Amino acid sequence: MLDWLAHRAKISPAKVALLFGEQCWTYVELNQEVAAYSAKLSTYGVTTGRHVAVLMSNRVEFVIIIHALARLNATIVPLNIRLTAEELRWQIEQSDSRLLICGCETEATAADLTSHVAQTLSVDPPSTNKIVALDDTPAENLAHWQARSLQLDGIQGIIYTSGTTGRPKGAMLRYSNHFWSATASAYRLGTVGDDRWLLCMPLYHVGGMAIVLRCCLYGTTVVLQHGFNEANVRHALDHQAVTLISVVPTMLHRLLDTSAETLARSRLRCVLVGGAAATAELVDQCIALDLPVATTYGLTEAASQVATASPDDVKRKPGHVGKPIMFSSLRIVDTKGQTVETGTIGEVVLSGPTVMHGYYRQPEATTKTLRDGELYTGDMGYLDNEGDLWIVQRRADLIVSGGENVYPVEVEAVLRQHPAVDEACVFGIEDVEWGQRVAAMVVGKPDMNISAQELMDFCRDYLAGYKLPRTILFIDALPRTASGKVRRDEVRRHVV
Repeated sequence: MLDWLAHRAKISPAKVALLFGEQCWTYVELNQEVAAYSAKLSTYGVTTGRHVAVLMSNRVEFVIIIHALARLNATIVPLNIRLTAEELRWQIEQSDSRLLICGCETEATAADLTSHVAQTLSVDPPSTNKIVALDDTPAENLAHWQARSLQLDGIQGIIYTSGTTGRPKGAMLRYSNHFWSATASAYRLGTVGDDRWLLCMPLYHVGGMAIVLRCCLYGTTVVLQHGFNEANVRHALDHQAVTLISVVPTMLHRLLDTSAETLARSRLRCVLVGGAAATAELVDQCIALDLPVATTYGLTEAASQVATASPDDVKRKPGHVGKPIMFSSLRIVDTKGQTVETGTIGEVVLSGPTVMHGYYRQPEATTKTLRDGELYTGDMGYLDNEGDLWIVQRRADLIVSGGENVYPVEVEAVLRQHPAVDEACVFGIEDVEWGQRVAAMVVGKPDMNISAQELMDFCRDYLAGYKLPRTILFIDALPRTASGKVRRDEVRRHVV
């Protein structure tokens, strides 16, 4: 099989592949850039099976490297630029990455990591002799690098999980995982020839990288941005004919607060919301603006999407994340792995061609997560009588107080009903008598004061006694991962 970009450049050479600010690349132009990078990287021994760590923010060179490493049949290890040098060192060593690629924005951190790799390269002129400028490397025999064969069962990437419940694990994703995920997503959401997908998610996150690969397969356009910025998103919606956007609930909340009119008049045919549960209030705001919001559930270990509700289904039944995407199936199981009845909460278990190969060099974690061809997600949810999935909570976040299960998302929803509350994170803390007691960290709305006791009294009208938060603290902003998920472990450290 021809590598995906080479194939796309052959059949759609003049189609716009990538927009970044005022710059534009057609597929044939992008392919030329990828050929040059492939030639340069090959001189550093990048070849089939080699692991290459990439420490970069969203930029055109990151997109080029994704395609170049695919052409070289190497494995990309995208690193979260928000991590500390020590956290990055662990991931580089754990993934057996011998080459590190950075840019000027990450050079200082990369310089601290040079002793842990054989070579560090920068896509910009470096300010230290520890790092080599990739531009100084000659791109020879370009004709040879215009296209290469691609093996679907090859490992495309080792992508580390967010680490909201412990040390990250490197999920090994095959090209076939991405291919079937992209195909199933197209069946669920459709594709249009002039689609333009706004990419403001981090490229080192599976949701961001998936957009690059999907647009290449579909022959549509990536509208790349440095990251999420409300003003930049508004500009893209107004001036770059964006039709698709992927966001996490926090991003969408900010856009609704600052850019509702822009969203309402945009050409968006789908607002894909994932990464965390979208609240009923958020969905209702979208419906009121007639925004085509599609709620989705996915995870790194399944190449992004697992289940998605179409905009029409979201309007009809807000709160669910739809049925599993095509080629995949899921069931809900109890603690013994037995399938539970419709409407019963249990662990979400997935099977199908998007499921990862395993965790790199972590056999125990792999054995725990992959069992008999199924992926045990660690997420809690249930299926309704129409077969739609409702996500409740991660199993690790479940609170057991006095033998009763408390789902933090339920308590959070009640707290957010109070007019003075903007956000809330609920978690369990150890209690001698009850095993665990419910605690909450709350972000208040500006210029609105509320006490912990007032919030406790408010919750009594909506929650059973064992679900009531016994400890409520206030914070200016909740700590989050790069993908927008609340770091419950970090929140908990403020209390215990």
